[in-house]
Amino acid sequence: MSTVDNVFLNVDEPPAVVAGWLTDLLGFEQVAGQAVGEEVGLRGRAKADDGWLGVVVQRNGHVSPEPEADEVQAIDACGIEIGIRYKPETVLHREARLIFDTLVEARPEVPMLLTENLEILVAAHLPGVGTQYFDSGTTLDAPDLDTWRPWVRT
Repeated sequence: MSTVDNVFLNVDEPPAVVAGWLTDLLGFEQVAGQAVGEEVGLRGRAKADDGWLGVVVQRNGHVSPEPEADEVQAIDACGIEIGIRYKPETVLHREARLIFDTLVEARPEVPMLLTENLEILVAAHLPGVGTQYFDSGTTLDAPDLDTWRPWVRT
């Protein structure tokens, strides 16, 4: 099973613009031949390890435009998804959090979320409110809505 951590951004900018943010902020580089439509492939050196992170910036394809009450997810209002891959998983989680924290610092006006494997909500940043790191096991889904609602634009 592949694990991907994600940073979701509530922005209207196209993936190429957001990929440029990662290039400028983190020194990532575009992978030759990895720009397909609105999907941009990047790679960057891990900060806590010797390997390369694989990163894909694309439109959020996990959105349900008109979700039923029991289908609501924290990521529904986010226009951009940054998928981050690395092994081992423990290093992946540290690297993804570093990317999230760097984006929060550089773009504090942008609402954003940090997730693990499209299941667990790790953190949320909401402009004017701050950044919240959630208890382990908090999901993106409706059952945890009361936990994340104050920190997420829906």
